[in-house]
Amino acid sequence: MTSATTRTQPSGTAVATTVDRAPTGTPLREDGSVRDIVVFFAIGYAIAWTTWLVIAWAAAGAGVDSDTFLRLIEAGELGDLQTPLPGWVLYLLSRVIDFSFSIAGVIMIAVTRGRAGLSQLGRRLIAWRLAPRWYVIALLPVALYAAAAAVITSSEGGEVLFDRAVLRSILFSLSAGLLASLFLRGAMGEELGLRGFVLPRLQARTTPFNASLVIGTLWGLWHLPVLLDRDPGSILTYLVFVYTTTFLFTWLFNHTSGSLLPVLLLHATINWEEGIEAVFPAVRGTDWETLPVIALMLLGVAAAVHLRRHPVVLDEPRAA
Repeated sequence: MTSATTRTQPSGTAVATTVDRAPTGTPLREDGSVRDIVVFFAIGYAIAWTTWLVIAWAAAGAGVDSDTFLRLIEAGELGDLQTPLPGWVLYLLSRVIDFSFSIAGVIMIAVTRGRAGLSQLGRRLIAWRLAPRWYVIALLPVALYAAAAAVITSSEGGEVLFDRAVLRSILFSLSAGLLASLFLRGAMGEELGLRGFVLPRLQARTTPFNASLVIGTLWGLWHLPVLLDRDPGSILTYLVFVYTTTFLFTWLFNHTSGSLLPVLLLHATINWEEGIEAVFPAVRGTDWETLPVIALMLLGVAAAVHLRRHPVVLDEPRAA
């Protein structure tokens, strides 16, 4: 059972924290030097931003803005667009960008902890015996998105599509599939590094709140090359969204004793707007995501407040 201890910050203030190891064998806090964390982010940024330069060069050659070009690559919808590199090469490069943090995390775990560290990462991925409420929270974006899309569709007299073809699309397609969002995009591509490597090491040195400040800042700035073609308001909104939801990820990770499964599901469903649009096609081209995004940001703020006030709340997972 997770128990509370007390440690003292450099300022002399006593801060409640927890024992290092959760009942699942996945520690919420892991010792690691600041250098390890700096090297992790340096590797992640270098992989992503260097690869992005190649994508930007290819986009210029195709006469398409970089943001749109990347979306076409990810959805497998380049079609007859003339590109300087084959479509399959561009798709692999786009996956390298999305997986840069997880690649960096696996490298750093292997270098600093070896086989034992990689085994521990594997345990985080399969720690599924959690109380149902944690899965409900992880899948909350689906409910928020669906509710907003359903209201707009109803008000405009649009149709709801849920036949076999649509179901196959929202589960398996590159453009709208939940499995693609989970395994081929940012969820699996970032969480092995951000929550699997960095968060436990930051929490060994500071509070969950402060750890989230660091991750939120560097995670948000990591997206900048993808955002350059957008207007300033859109860039700011996106960065604030990433920053606030970081606290929600930390809160969920800590309350499930370091399991990566809930944060993977949360990340995948946050990025699953295309799946919702496949079911509610009437919302395409509208700002239907605005209210769900605001709701998720407010939940992130609430999580930040909770982490600030209650840094000791790190529950063990409860079996269903």
